Amino acid sequence: MKSRIAAALGSHSCAQEWAGSGASRQVRQALSLSRARRTMLCIAIGVLLGAQGAGAYAQDAGTSAASPSTNATINLIRLMVKKGLITQGEADGLLKQADDEAMQARQAAAPAAAPADGAQPGDVRAVYVPQNVRDQIRDQVKQEVIAQAKSEHWAEPNALPDWLDRISWFGDVHVRDESWYYSHNNSPYFIDYGTLNRTGPYDINSLTQGVTPPIFDSTQNRLNMVRLQAHIGMNVKLGDTVAAGVRIGSGGDNNPVSTTQTLGGGLIKKDIWLDQAWVRWQPASSYSITAGRMPPPFMVTDLIYSTELNFDGVATHGELPFSDDLGAFATAGGFPIQYTSTDAPEQAFGDDKANNGDKWLWAAQLGFKWQFANDATWKVALAYYYFDHMQGQLSAPCAIYTGIDYCSTDSTAPDYMQKGNTVFLLRDIVPDPSSPDNYAQPQFVGLSYNYHIADLVNKVDFKIGETPMELQAEYERNMAYHEQAAFDRYPDGLGQPVNNYQSGTTAGTNGPYKSGPVGWLVRGILGTPQPMALNEWNIALGYKYLQPDAMLDGLTDQNFHLGGTNAKGFILTADYGIAPRTWLSARYYGAKQVYGPPFTIDVVQFEISTKF
Repeated sequence: MKSRIAAALGSHSCAQEWAGSGASRQVRQALSLSRARRTMLCIAIGVLLGAQGAGAYAQDAGTSAASPSTNATINLIRLMVKKGLITQGEADGLLKQADDEAMQARQAAAPAAAPADGAQPGDVRAVYVPQNVRDQIRDQVKQEVIAQAKSEHWAEPNALPDWLDRISWFGDVHVRDESWYYSHNNSPYFIDYGTLNRTGPYDINSLTQGVTPPIFDSTQNRLNMVRLQAHIGMNVKLGDTVAAGVRIGSGGDNNPVSTTQTLGGGLIKKDIWLDQAWVRWQPASSYSITAGRMPPPFMVTDLIYSTELNFDGVATHGELPFSDDLGAFATAGGFPIQYTSTDAPEQAFGDDKANNGDKWLWAAQLGFKWQFANDATWKVALAYYYFDHMQGQLSAPCAIYTGIDYCSTDSTAPDYMQKGNTVFLLRDIVPDPSSPDNYAQPQFVGLSYNYHIADLVNKVDFKIGETPMELQAEYERNMAYHEQAAFDRYPDGLGQPVNNYQSGTTAGTNGPYKSGPVGWLVRGILGTPQPMALNEWNIALGYKYLQPDAMLDGLTDQNFHLGGTNAKGFILTADYGIAPRTWLSARYYGAKQVYGPPFTIDVVQFEISTKF
């Protein structure tokens, strides 16, 4: 009987119909395997069902074909007939064999005296398969099914193509209500030299005709602006030693220091920018080289660089552990800041084309990390950021009156500025002989100084009880700054500095010139610096001081004093986690000018953020 059942169950169609009639999940998974494995599984199940006893077959053998049986094997035989797998005669033969075997069992089990185990005459002795044997059969089949499923990726939950296993996705969204408050005592006369360069040149002679250059808003509050930041990116593991990353982000323009986008604008669609794209080769766990547009490779705060600034170029990073508690690290790199156009100026010929004045940042940082207690770590790093060719150059005498629209050093104007750095007029414009007292003087501005920044940054992390605490301290100085050089570089009053010097308390007046090369920051953060779980929190208080020429104003944080240098003041922030990877933030930036006419700006932000 068992052999005939096993032979019938070896059919693929039989196995599929059996699965549809209530088989377990493991059995249904097994049915998608090869024919040989399906046959093995069907035989095993047939043996288990056949072991229920010959009496069970005989009990239902005479049941009408139209009536469902309580015996699974009887129902299976009928289903095989219905599907045409066996004939009705073959089915009757199976049932008759079951009936004969049951009769033989009854005869063999009917002695004159009751057996010692208490069985009565006429009882049917059924074959019993112990539970441990059935468990072994089930486990063996299950293990083989799962092994093949994993190797072939057909029954594994969340199974993905192999190339997707190398990719990880990440992103964040920040929605903010932001307000800018200006002091009533602020001077209204602050020229926006960054906009002047982008939209210029500006004819300074038109000042006498009442045409003003671009002016910063310093008097009219801006309240409850809804603003947005969003990023999405992926990291790709290309092998044991190579990885790559790409990130896109929001942003109202292509400035380097912020991806913030102000909403509104007639509900127009918002811009997307390529924010990061890099490749990293890491031949050893302690050494790597990264090329492309990358996150900041240096240990920094927000004193001289915006926290959203990315670096274009090549950087190498290495780490050297001295012991379990002490180690050193070093980072170095080269980063192009600005290239001179290969065709500039467009209307010039031969030697009149601009010389190579490409601007680069060459940087190196050496640091140490010391775990001086179980929950206490000190990180300190000394860096030198050498900005090459950033200083503007006075042009050769430039005869604008002849109809040309360029001068020899226009390319030395910086591509991007905010406010604070000392600048001067780049063009040495020759008076028009036909009108020597009243002629056009279209100008760009360039930086009065070079910027070679020495920077020392410290971070100490420890705990107060179970609460994390971080202290930050940073000091930097522009080693290329020499104040008098802004006045002495060129003869006859050319190249004289402007900016806070020219922005007096009334239009067209000059205030006393004062600048400086120093910046510093101190900050304490109590709580989890980045709350990523429900009820995690932090509160931070800091003070920042940045003299006008301590750093390139175009690379500084855009929140403090709305960007730039020549600013000092307090920063108070708080974060609170309201759900996993979601938190609320409140920030206050209270800043005013270091030197020059009054220019006080308070920035208040309320934000909800999520990271994934």
